Amino acid sequence: MKHTKYLLTTLALLSALSCGKNFGDLNTDPNNPSQVPAAFLLTNAQKSFADQNISGSFYAGLWAQYYAQNNYTDISRYAYFSGVWAWYYAEILEDLREVQRIVSGSPDASSAISKNRAAVAKILEVAVFHDLTDVFGPVPFAEALLADKNRTPQYDNQQDIYQGLLRDLKAAIAQMDESEGSFGAADIIYGGDVVRWKKFAQSLRMRIALRMTDADEAMAKAEVEAAAAGVFTGNADNAAFRYLVGQPNNNPLHQGRVERGDADWCISNILIDKTLLPLADPRLPHFADEKADGGGFRGRPYGQNNGNAAAQDPSLYSQPSGAAVIREGGTNFKATDLLAPDGLSRFMSYAEVCFMLAEAKERNCNVPGTAADWYHAGIQASIEEWGVGDPNAIAANIAQTHVKYNTAPGDSKQKIGVQKWIALYSQGIQGWCEWRRLDFQKLELPVDGAIFDIGSKVAPVRVIYPVEEQTQNRTGYQQGVSLLNGPDRLFTRLWWDVQ
Repeated sequence: MKHTKYLLTTLALLSALSCGKNFGDLNTDPNNPSQVPAAFLLTNAQKSFADQNISGSFYAGLWAQYYAQNNYTDISRYAYFSGVWAWYYAEILEDLREVQRIVSGSPDASSAISKNRAAVAKILEVAVFHDLTDVFGPVPFAEALLADKNRTPQYDNQQDIYQGLLRDLKAAIAQMDESEGSFGAADIIYGGDVVRWKKFAQSLRMRIALRMTDADEAMAKAEVEAAAAGVFTGNADNAAFRYLVGQPNNNPLHQGRVERGDADWCISNILIDKTLLPLADPRLPHFADEKADGGGFRGRPYGQNNGNAAAQDPSLYSQPSGAAVIREGGTNFKATDLLAPDGLSRFMSYAEVCFMLAEAKERNCNVPGTAADWYHAGIQASIEEWGVGDPNAIAANIAQTHVKYNTAPGDSKQKIGVQKWIALYSQGIQGWCEWRRLDFQKLELPVDGAIFDIGSKVAPVRVIYPVEEQTQNRTGYQQGVSLLNGPDRLFTRLWWDVQ
């Protein structure tokens, strides 16, 4: 069993372990437990997933063109990074699978609280596997995480994985008892609140269903309609991980900016100059700082080569929100600052749910409301989520010709896609996925060209499998490539990416 690396607070874990019913099969000697407590593993898995979501998947934030690199710019020109494979499997999924094993083997495994705990771990496992398959395509799923029992697991095709994820989510939802708790304070995302975990599960179910809608419309429609009544209903339901101020449990983006003492990345001109400024979007000062050289907002050209980027000082461009506080040695971060030490790693928001419901209406799903109302609600929810509370400013933004649903340019995929992409800022994988799926016009070719072949697209549509899989699981790797229906390259589309 993998040893954990992180401990958010001793108090939180002691609180989680000391309250409620018998928690697990632990040695009676508290100084020599027979196994790591499930609550500790759950906390560690959540933090590892949060780190991966906000920092480990940084390449996806670049490929979604939210960010641009100030130096060492190869990733923004599509040099691929596959180190996330090991992070997903070894750092997150192993802990979540172990949580389920401990809980199911405990003396009170049949109790409502134990079932809730197992369901929470399973919901998180589904979220992780969903990211994993949407990054690479076919991956080990049915035979994954068997350790010594199977070191060379077979790959599953994406359609089977998607069906498995939906099956697992529905089983987890069905076994949850809202009258009981789960992990208490050890659950950093929801504090053990089973009601909100069920809402997250249903919202995740809708995300998975909509992503497959062009590949399996009938199944997607049925799943969307079944999930709709149980999804998020406001920003209070948002799934996010809040870091602590002190190391080692502070925001890894804050750590990187402080420890390296540099400004390795900033905000792209695609987001600032070509999107937020023309729309007078009130989220801009919450997404980015004004540039140090003269103030005002300006995004760096996306995809410069190393020489051209190095020739332009980062002070000429807007850095991520919170950079100015760090530069000045201060501590007065806004709650929404991307670089705040106790910032958020976001997994899913109410804004995303609103945009999903808008799309569902356009696809003739039997869900309440109108596409326009859900679209406008999504914009409002996102603006409020990022700290703008002035209703007049929100209303004025939505009323603009290029924002309002009936007058914004393009078809429904273009309208919804652009605003959803904005709302998914800081969630690089999801923003990149939605561009691949909805095919809205927003991303551009790197200004100094791509390093690797991306075919006819302006950005990659998947990540290449890691070299370790090619050498250590050659048979599985070859099978995975055969399931791709194309070469193991950046331009090979995934199962659900049909256009």
